[in-house]
Amino acid sequence: MSARMSGAPRALGPTSLADVAALAGVSTGTVSRALTRPEMISEATRSRVLASAERLGYVANGAARALAMRKTRTVGALVPRFGGSSFPTLVQALETALAAEGYTLLLSAPDHARAQDPSILRSLIERGVDAVALLGADQSPSIFSQLNSHHIPFVMMWAKQSDQGVCVGFDEGAAAALVIDNLADQGHRQIGFIGGRTLDNERARLRFGGLLEAVARRGLTLQADALVETNYGFAEGFEAMQQILQRRSPVTAVVCGNDYLAAGALSALDRAGIAVPERVSVASFNDNDFAPYLHPPLTTVRVPIRAMGEVAARYLIERLSGQMPQPPALLPVELIVRDSTGPVPALVPKTSRTKGPVKRL
Repeated sequence: MSARMSGAPRALGPTSLADVAALAGVSTGTVSRALTRPEMISEATRSRVLASAERLGYVANGAARALAMRKTRTVGALVPRFGGSSFPTLVQALETALAAEGYTLLLSAPDHARAQDPSILRSLIERGVDAVALLGADQSPSIFSQLNSHHIPFVMMWAKQSDQGVCVGFDEGAAAALVIDNLADQGHRQIGFIGGRTLDNERARLRFGGLLEAVARRGLTLQADALVETNYGFAEGFEAMQQILQRRSPVTAVVCGNDYLAAGALSALDRAGIAVPERVSVASFNDNDFAPYLHPPLTTVRVPIRAMGEVAARYLIERLSGQMPQPPALLPVELIVRDSTGPVPALVPKTSRTKGPVKRL
């Protein structure tokens, strides 16, 4: 029996594949397969190898494995920060789906001022990522040039379509139509909007564009004195609604670009003693976890935030396994009607004619 198997002290240094093999009583090749291709060996052998590896504290040499496989099993994600947002949920879903298949997510989250800096993607590529997930389709030409020149698979999340590659997202126009149709059917004609800054935020532009189309289609008015662009956040929503109130705009409903803005807007209305929805209705987008617990509970479009991360991960995993999957279909959206919206004051509620999925909670 070897000194190692008999319990004698071994030389100092990191545990090797051979150490695990000796303790488990198998070859180093069997250990390697147990850790990387478990379907090739029996469950009993795999369990013995894993128990030995855990006992010895074995950690695979990732650099050596990556060199041998020419893959790092790492996926990069470039997701700029835009204040309070739903992006953490998107990233978490992406990471969880990748981890289930043995991939590690390397996240870069610059502030929006540096979002188009090509050096950020270059750093991810230099670290050997096998694939990249981008936020949105509005990327600089240098981003696509780098990815294509290195033959790196990529996908664009929270985007509807792009000539540059595959997108995973939903129809912002359809989402806006759900909100506007619901408000129009309840008699609202003069609408306000608190949204993100459209100059440097692709998602804010798409959301506002969808709103404009829906308002025009239903013959409503988007009041100029109740239109505020700001950063996404609770405080920003509060201050924006205060501006609208100070201007004495005649709006009967205000749509917010996301639930963070809506939460701040509801707080401003509450502080001003304005009842919601009796005097002003408030609706929003995203259906964040806190939306049902606001006062009153928020009417909002449930967008597929988690699903976008999961679908993007599956697409990249299939690409990395050598497949050429079809581009994913647009994901569905759904209006969740809660107590923050109602009919125009003094009007009797009408039968809803809203097109698309609507849920009353």
